Amino acid sequence: MGLGSYMDLGMFMQNIMVAARGLGLDTCPQAAFAGYHAIIRERLSLAPEDLVLCGMALGWADHDAVANQVVADREPVQSFAVFRD
Repeated sequence: MGLGSYMDLGMFMQNIMVAARGLGLDTCPQAAFAGYHAIIRERLSLAPEDLVLCGMALGWADHDAVANQVVADREPVQSFAVFRD
């Protein structure tokens, strides 16, 4: 379907993530799956034309876990976007 399909996938995943939060669930998108698509394809007996691009964990986060305490610095939106009235 072409490169635009990758954008569709990203938007689809985002909608799942937003819906999950609305239901009290947490998500973790995992792009690292892309580097292992051949191994995953073999283990899941997927067709050769199938591509594993990403994955997503869905459930309840352990908010006390050290990994969930990380707060990443964010670039201020004003540094890359212009808002017009």
